[in-house]
This record gives sequence, C-alpha cells and structure tokens, in this order.
Amino acid sequence: MKKTGKRILSAALLLCVLGCLLLPALAAAPGSGDADNDGNVTAADARFALRVSVQLETPDAETEKACDMDGDGAVTAADARMILRKAVGLPPDGEDEPEKPDEPEKPDRITEADLPADAKILYLTFDDGPSANTIKILDILDRYNVKATFFVVWNSQYAYLYKEIVDRGHTIALHSYTHDYSKIYTGTAAYFNDLNKISDAVYERTGVRSKLIRFPGGSSNTVSKRYCAGIMSTLTKEVERRGYAYFDWNVDSCDADGKSHTAAELTRYATNTKQTRVVLLHHDAASKRTTVESLPKTIETYLARGYYIIGLTEQSYTAHHRVNN
Repeated sequence: MKKTGKRILSAALLLCVLGCLLLPALAAAPGSGDADNDGNVTAADARFALRVSVQLETPDAETEKACDMDGDGAVTAADARMILRKAVGLPPDGEDEPEKPDEPEKPDRITEADLPADAKILYLTFDDGPSANTIKILDILDRYNVKATFFVVWNSQYAYLYKEIVDRGHTIALHSYTHDYSKIYTGTAAYFNDLNKISDAVYERTGVRSKLIRFPGGSSNTVSKRYCAGIMSTLTKEVERRGYAYFDWNVDSCDADGKSHTAAELTRYATNTKQTRVVLLHHDAASKRTTVESLPKTIETYLARGYYIIGLTEQSYTAHHRVNN
C-alpha cells in the first residue's frame, strides 16, 4: 500500500509539473485567424481583426484568441496583416515566399476608375512640405500600402523629396512657391508667377508637370481680401480655364488650427465623418510631429471602415469650398 501511495503521489507531482510547463505555452499559442469560426480564413476575418485593433469591435474571448495571431494577448494591426497573408496563401512575415510565375505588369496605383461606383474612398492630402516629416510619412504610407497626395511648396533643403514622392507612387501636386499671402494674392499675375515657379521646380526634379493645385488657405480663405478684393472669385475660374484642377477638403485633421493637439485628438478629428468621399487635410511641414504620430491610427481606422486610400487625379472629387472673396 505504501508503494502504491508513493506511486500515486509521484504521478500527481509529475502531472503538476507538466501542467506548469504546458499552461504558459498553451496561453501563448497563436490564433487560427478564423475570426468567424466558419472553418476558413478569409479577408473578412482580417478586416474584423483590424476593427478589433482600433476598438470598433469587441469580440468574445474565443474570437479574440483566434485573432491574436502572434499569441501576445492583444489583437493589433500586425495580427490583421498576418490573417490577410494567410487568407491569400502567403507565408507569415519573415518567411521566404514561394517563387511565382511572371505576371503581367499591374498599374502603378489604383484610381477611381478601378473601383466600384459605391466604393468608399479616402484621399490623404498633405500641405506645406516637403520637410523631414515627409520621409517619415512616406514610410508610414508604405507600411500600409496606401497612397496620398502632397501639395508641395519650395524648400531647397528637401526638394529632393519631390522625386521620392513620385517614385513611391504618390501624387505630387502644387501648393505655392513662397506661401506668402501678401505676394501671391495681390493679383492674378502675381498668383500665376508663384504657381509657375513651383510647377517648374517640381518638373525639373520629377519630370511631372502637375495640373493639381490647392490654394494656400483654400479657395474659401478670406485673408486674400487684405491684398485684393475678389481675387479668389477670379482665380478659381482662371485656374480651371488654364487646365488646372483645384482641390479643397471636406475633413480637417485640425493640425494647423493654431492649437496644441495630441496625436489622439488629431486622429479623432480626422476620422469624425461618415462621408464616402473624404478629402482629408493634413500638413507635413517641419513642425508637424503629432501629424506623423497620428497617421497610423488614422489609416487603420479608415481601412477598418472599408475605405480605399488612394491618390488624387484630375478626375477626383474636388471638395470645393464656397468662395468668400
């Protein structure tokens, strides 16, 4: 009996030790990616995981575990990416991908013509760059494989980034050479002299003769009244007569309203809309550190809502303002 008791005790201790060793491993086991538990991992599962990561969905414990692909106890955008790779048959990040047969070249970027008529579209736009922040923004856009539009000014230190913007598949557009209201809004000739200078600067460095513009202050600005009454009414007609397409915005991140906002606040302002065509205003000047910090969460939120994020073209939604001068 004593021997039997010892054997039972030894077995119990062994089970206890094994349990202590195995439980942490089980707790950290990676998720399956099958968020809806239908036996298949699909893009819908990835989209659900992305919505969870930005707190647009609250899953039950089992679903959360399925979405937690790296087993770290939290559902993040990285988990959603892993689910999407699994859904389309790609190996996890970091593993070698199988060789694929040559495919025909695809267009450099998606435009409105490639999308369904009822598609939700976000146009990310950045004014007043390039600066040191521009390269950070370009890297973030690359990370999410989305495109944006940069309304540039002249900055000799960072003019090399004009070509970087184009080479990475984004839209380069014209803002102003000087961004000096007291010079550009004194008359039609003064405005086009400034516009032609920034157009030439971009063309010399990129080979792109952009026909997309944004007025400093937008077409609705009233500061121009100080220098020339009625100038915006004239310019909005004249730029179109000369073949340009001008763009305003219908959602403002408020990163240039003169107040000190946190990155979280900028994201909240930037995503506070239900419109299906969103032209979102940001700035990438040197002082806009929180704009850079807010951008990943803003992108993730729009992607989770089902938006395509693409660059502007001459045929895009212009979001024109009411002209006030």
